[in-house]
Amino acid sequence: MTDTELTFTDNFGSLLVIMPSVVNKLLSYRQIDSLNNESAGVLIGERRESHIVVHEISEPGEGDIRRRCFVDRRGPQHQAAVDEAFARSSGTLQYLGEWHTHPEDQPTPSAMDLGTWRRNLAAQDPMVLLIIGRKDIWAAKKIIERIVPLFRV
Repeated sequence: MTDTELTFTDNFGSLLVIMPSVVNKLLSYRQIDSLNNESAGVLIGERRESHIVVHEISEPGEGDIRRRCFVDRRGPQHQAAVDEAFARSSGTLQYLGEWHTHPEDQPTPSAMDLGTWRRNLAAQDPMVLLIIGRKDIWAAKKIIERIVPLFRV
């Protein structure tokens, strides 16, 4: 259990801050056991000028397809979490990107991950991408068509 936020940065000093409660939820889905399937959800939070703060996530549930090395986020709970947060916050909290797990210590995006993000994650604002590994978290932003890895602060 952590009580510290997780912070990443890019080459321009823009920060990605993941709140402690979110870090704890993400870590709870690590594929520590060889029988654990991949998990996925969306990231919900706010944009503060060039900085992004993740306050909430959606979690896996009914309708999602989960295998050891594959996940397809299909359940209605993901969109419902975004809609509820947006309404509750009068539009401050919004969809920021995607997270999923990998059964590896130091996660890196697969060719399938990169292709899916490039095809399906279209936005004017930078979108956040997280992969939760067994020992580390990989973070990046998708800016237009480029996927830019972030560095832990």
